[in-house]
Amino acid sequence: MLREHDSVLVGVSGGADSVALLYGLASLAPIFGWRIGIAHLNHGLRKKSSDSDAMFVETLARRMNLSYYSRKINLYERGGNLEEEGRKERYNFFAETADLEGFDKIAVGHQAEDCAEQVLLNLLRGSGPSGLGGISPVRGRIIRPLIETSRIEIERFLQAQQLSYCIDQSNRDNRFTRNRIRNSLIPELVHYNPSIIDNLNRLAEVMRDESEWIEDLLAPVLEEATIKNNSQAGEMILSVQPLMSLHTAARRRLIRKALLKVKGDLGRIGYHHIKNILNLASDQDAAGHLHLPGRVRVLRKGDTLRFAKETKPLRSLGDKGSKLQAVPFEYRLKQVGEVAESVRIEEIDSQMLFQQLKFYANINIFEQENMVAVAFIDMDRVELPLVIRNPRPGDRFTPLGMDGTVKLKDFFINKKVPADQRGAVPVVQSGEEIIWVAGMRINERVKITKTTKNVLKISFFRNHTDK
Repeated sequence: MLREHDSVLVGVSGGADSVALLYGLASLAPIFGWRIGIAHLNHGLRKKSSDSDAMFVETLARRMNLSYYSRKINLYERGGNLEEEGRKERYNFFAETADLEGFDKIAVGHQAEDCAEQVLLNLLRGSGPSGLGGISPVRGRIIRPLIETSRIEIERFLQAQQLSYCIDQSNRDNRFTRNRIRNSLIPELVHYNPSIIDNLNRLAEVMRDESEWIEDLLAPVLEEATIKNNSQAGEMILSVQPLMSLHTAARRRLIRKALLKVKGDLGRIGYHHIKNILNLASDQDAAGHLHLPGRVRVLRKGDTLRFAKETKPLRSLGDKGSKLQAVPFEYRLKQVGEVAESVRIEEIDSQMLFQQLKFYANINIFEQENMVAVAFIDMDRVELPLVIRNPRPGDRFTPLGMDGTVKLKDFFINKKVPADQRGAVPVVQSGEEIIWVAGMRINERVKITKTTKNVLKISFFRNHTDK
């Protein structure tokens, strides 16, 4: 992870793990000639508590006579998944600081339980072998020296050295999936196997090693199938024939490699995206294209698959003789409360928020701002669970202001929605009927009336990350 005379920027939140990491590295620094710096991102999620943590870390840096770099943001203004956005902003800040100040490595405080939690989180998301590799000890210049150290070892070290640290109360907030895994799922699994943390970390190590081995084996295969590779311009073209001659597992990995080279990461790319690309490649007569998160477009022409990261919104791009392939999706929402529930629609790179409100007289049922379409619905006329899905052949609903039902296809034609874009328009289904065609019209039966007591507010963020 580190060599003699390296310089290392330590990401310090103020919590137990990062404080233990800092003291551990600082104690070894004189022996190996390391230069140590501290970076802290105040994301503003906990207001005064976040400011207190920042002040604690700054005081710590002064006391240890170490360089200190900080930044404060308001993560709530960013929208989207707070955990994901917070992680992205944190690593961006670390990378920018390391570049500017000349640090060789960036050390972060992930430990053994964090890796085990990540394995479970990825498993619950339906991840493949790469996701089951958990958290890598080394990824580029990012290092995790405590990744094999348990939380109890860290706490004993801090206690023995009489070192103080901050306690993040948000770690107990079970609205976050990771916290539910940490606070509820893992303690339950310990009853079945007291060594569950060690076993999950061993699984992660095995999967990382095997993935690395397989990637080495596939490197020459990818080179053989590549017609054009210009990752700097965000473009890669593969020959379909050698790709489809491989085992399905190898095909999936090569598609992921191509997407990684073009997109730069695999964020928001799921199994369904890979499956739909392979379906496009397997059809001998296909001439179509797919839109993926991050402005990535996959185009099939003849015996080639072109992967491209576009600079313009995908909706504005067209290909004559090439049909946009609809990526099927379906999500279920079992409950809606006063705290907004988020549904991320990966396939169309969008998001919906569902929240229950008390009816008030001046509620603006036509609210729409910041590129967000909002629907207000009589909650007492809704049947849970709600289903968020693509339109399907034969769909009908009763648009607001009408008495009878109409075919959804005819509704789209009337609204001048192009045929190749209809599959990317989500509909919200309650029971057996559609209650909202997102961004267009609610169902007459669930409209707000004088007798409405509870309101369901649905916000639709169209192409949330495709800007």
